[in-house]
Amino acid sequence: MSINTVGIIGSGTMGLGIAQVCAQAGKKVVLVKATPGDIERPRGKFVGSLDKAVERGKMEAALRDTIIANITFTDQEEAVADCDLVVESVIEDIEIKKALFNRLEGICRADAILGTNTSTLSVTAMMAVCQHRDRVAGLHFFNPAPVMSLVEIVHGFETSDATLKALNAFCKEIGKAPVLVQDTTGFIVNRLLTPYMLNAIRMLERGTGTIETIDQAMMTGAGLPMGPFALADYIGLDVVIAMSQNIYEDVREGHHAPPHTLVRLVQLGYLGRKTGKGFYDYSAKPPVGNPALVHPVI
Repeated sequence: MSINTVGIIGSGTMGLGIAQVCAQAGKKVVLVKATPGDIERPRGKFVGSLDKAVERGKMEAALRDTIIANITFTDQEEAVADCDLVVESVIEDIEIKKALFNRLEGICRADAILGTNTSTLSVTAMMAVCQHRDRVAGLHFFNPAPVMSLVEIVHGFETSDATLKALNAFCKEIGKAPVLVQDTTGFIVNRLLTPYMLNAIRMLERGTGTIETIDQAMMTGAGLPMGPFALADYIGLDVVIAMSQNIYEDVREGHHAPPHTLVRLVQLGYLGRKTGKGFYDYSAKPPVGNPALVHPVI
C-alpha cells in the first residue's frame, strides 16, 4: 500500500521530529497532542524551531512554509481516522501504549498500518491487544528525527510481509535508511548502546577513569562523536534507565541492570541536557562539537 497520510500520536520531541520528517517529504500529517494542555504550545514550539532554522540559514523559508502547511495539529485521536499510517510516540509505558493501540483499532481504517516508536518495549505485546495484528509493527526513529537517518522497522510476531514492505518503502520515501529488526527488547541499536553506557558508569564507580577521560578516550580512540556519558546526557538519563530496566527484565543479566550512580542521578532529577544537569553541568553553554569538555557534575 502507498502511505500518503500519517497520523502521529504524541507531540513531544520525537513526535514533532517525526512530523517534520514526514511533512518535509510531502506527506500530509495529523499530529495529535496526547497529554492535557493547550495545543498551541507544541505548535508554537515547532514553528519556532523552524523559524530559527530559517534565520540561521539551515532551511529555506519556502520549505518551512511547506512543512507547516502539511501538518494539522489537534488534540483529538479521532482525527487520524483516515490516515494510511498512524505512529504512536507517547510515554514509554507498555500499559499506556497497549490502551492506545486498543483505541486506535476502533478509530483507524482496517487497512491502516499501526506503528510504535518505542525504543525498547515489545511490539508483540502491543500487537496482542489488536484484532488486525498483521498491520502492527515497530517504526523506531532516532533523536533528532530530522537529522538521524536510521529507522528500525520492528517485525512483531504476527506482522505481515505486506506491512513490512510498505514501511520499508515509506522510510525510503521520507529519506530514511530502514533496517529490519526482530522484536527483541532494545532491538539493535539500544541493545548494544545501553550496556555500553552502563559499563562506562561502572568503570567510573570503580575508579578506572573520570567522566572526562572515559569520554575523551572513546572519542579519540574509537572515533565516536561523543563519549558514553555525553551520549547518556543527550538521550536523557530517565530514558537510559528505562531502557536498562526493560532489557534487564527481559534477560535478567546483571550487566544490564541500572548502576547505582545512574539511579541516584535520576532520583535527583539530573536527567541530562534537558534538565541542565546530568553527568555534566549544562548550565553554561557547552563548547560546540565537544560535549566532553563541559564540567562534570560528579
